[in-house]
Amino acid sequence: MTIRYTPFLKFSLLASAVLAGCAQTRQVAIDYPTAEANGAQSAQTTKAHPFQALPGFQGIDGDDYYVRLISEFDFKSDSALKSGCGSIVPSYGKNDSSSALIYTVRNNSLKFNNEAAGFSYQTAAGQCNFKFDAKKLNLTPWMRLDSGKETQVDYSFYSSADSDVDVAGLVNKATAASSLLAFTGVGMGVAVMGQFAGQWLNNNQQAQATAPSATHSTESHSLPAMVRYSDKGGTLNETVFKVYAVAEGGVNIMGSDPKPLGELRIYPEITPSLLLKTQTNGIPDARDLSLNEISYSPVKSATGDINLQQLIEQSKHPEKPNLKPDWGNYDDVQNNCRKLKLVMKDLGFNKFDRNAFIYYFLANNSDWKNYNITAQKVSGDEISAKALQSYRSKNFGNCLAADDYAVMKIMGLPVNTDADWAQMGDTSQKKEQFFMPLKSIERQWVAVLKNPNKAEMESQIYPLLNTAKNGDGTVLLQNHLGDFGLEKLLQPAPVATAPVTTPGQTIPVAAGPVAAPAAPALIPIPGEGLVVSAHQLAQVFSGLAFNELSCARVLPGQQAGNVGILLFTTQENSPRAKGGAMEFEFSGGKINRIAFQLPAYRDFEQDVLDHPEIGGCRIDPAFLAKLH
Repeated sequence: MTIRYTPFLKFSLLASAVLAGCAQTRQVAIDYPTAEANGAQSAQTTKAHPFQALPGFQGIDGDDYYVRLISEFDFKSDSALKSGCGSIVPSYGKNDSSSALIYTVRNNSLKFNNEAAGFSYQTAAGQCNFKFDAKKLNLTPWMRLDSGKETQVDYSFYSSADSDVDVAGLVNKATAASSLLAFTGVGMGVAVMGQFAGQWLNNNQQAQATAPSATHSTESHSLPAMVRYSDKGGTLNETVFKVYAVAEGGVNIMGSDPKPLGELRIYPEITPSLLLKTQTNGIPDARDLSLNEISYSPVKSATGDINLQQLIEQSKHPEKPNLKPDWGNYDDVQNNCRKLKLVMKDLGFNKFDRNAFIYYFLANNSDWKNYNITAQKVSGDEISAKALQSYRSKNFGNCLAADDYAVMKIMGLPVNTDADWAQMGDTSQKKEQFFMPLKSIERQWVAVLKNPNKAEMESQIYPLLNTAKNGDGTVLLQNHLGDFGLEKLLQPAPVATAPVTTPGQTIPVAAGPVAAPAAPALIPIPGEGLVVSAHQLAQVFSGLAFNELSCARVLPGQQAGNVGILLFTTQENSPRAKGGAMEFEFSGGKINRIAFQLPAYRDFEQDVLDHPEIGGCRIDPAFLAKLH
């Protein structure tokens, strides 16, 4: 059964006890909280303010917001306490009556206890000798939402008409305890969770032993939970008390004249970050920072100002990290990353602030940069599949989970998520397929060119050649390297023959020198090239006397990928000093055209300088220097 209280009865329950005598005084009262907290007739209400999951997140997980509790008094009438005063006296002789609303705030998971005065009122005889104090207060420091939701708040309304009961002293004690929470600025209070908070009330609170009397009353109640959330939405619960000034004319309580004084509001507020700027959509922005900048972010604590780096270094945590590890040692950096993550979480920092600091901590490590390689570099043929696999293997998995990478990315930081790596792996696979025919031809081609035996070379080269005009074992040969005697290399070497004799036949002795056999006429090579046989090509390669061969790579600007080029140097006895480049066109696993080129032809040399490695083929600039 619900007992309904009339407004008059409510005031009579919580109004300060009436002063004896006939001198008119003014008291302060609040309404008794009824069961119908949100009813139209209630003067104490709980208002629910909704909040949502941040953009890009499926729900609220408690690690994405900070929450703190605020007490604030809104005056509704400037003259309610001053009504009837001819002059305002700044002080009073004694505290004939006093009242106060005291909060008791506790969070067991954080070992946090605090007391604070929502308001206090003190007056002496007469209407004009009073002091009303209702400052805006931070009842809690910033707490991560998952731990802050456990905060419980009770309030007690004290009133006394006995000057021997020190309600003012009770207020002073609570004020001293809560003053440590009156911080502003980045990192407010977050540093002290689990380290200092549990000591605040214990060090400042003293039990107020007061003997019950007819002129002293106390009433205590609990407030609803400050915050609730689930899935994609949550509510912040604001409690509002209506506060009245009550004029008393002696012992007759029927003479009460309540006038609205204002509203006392207790409400939570949330923020997604204490260290970073916030974008218009509510997501923290972690871009354009450095390790130094974020390390020196100011943090307020019970012991005074401190920066974030000092806070971490001075932590008593058993897993305290080394903020200056061996940056070239992947295991050392990863281990300290893990410790840094644990310490920052235990200090109360949420996933945005933690991961922003971790990102800039890891930015000094080359493995971190490799893991977060851009898709443009992968698609630009600069990274081999083997190198890419090595980069991905060092993913700092002992420190960071997939959710951490997602948080970094949503804050604007250039990191690779699993989805990014899947896309880059697909790009790399397609690139491998693009280069696969070239790689197959290259392996066979280089093996032939390195064979010092001309007869074996010819037999190996034959199945690799084909032209539409002459079929297998033939190739179109072109020369854009200059006049180095290619035509001569194509001619068969002259063979000396001995004269044939019969038994008993005498070979006449020549009267003079014998003339050498005439060399066959050189066949000029036209601009479009000359189709030659495997035998002739083997003669050319043997005559050139190769020394070193580079790997083969696709000719710059080639979309089909069926034209490759490699560099070669020659031995001292070669007709081509130093060497050059060999371009080859292929289809169906057979070479159709070979062209000797200058290295700079089709801008190949500059392409090598700009991109030393493409498609798994790396040509160092030092190789180019040997050709000049």
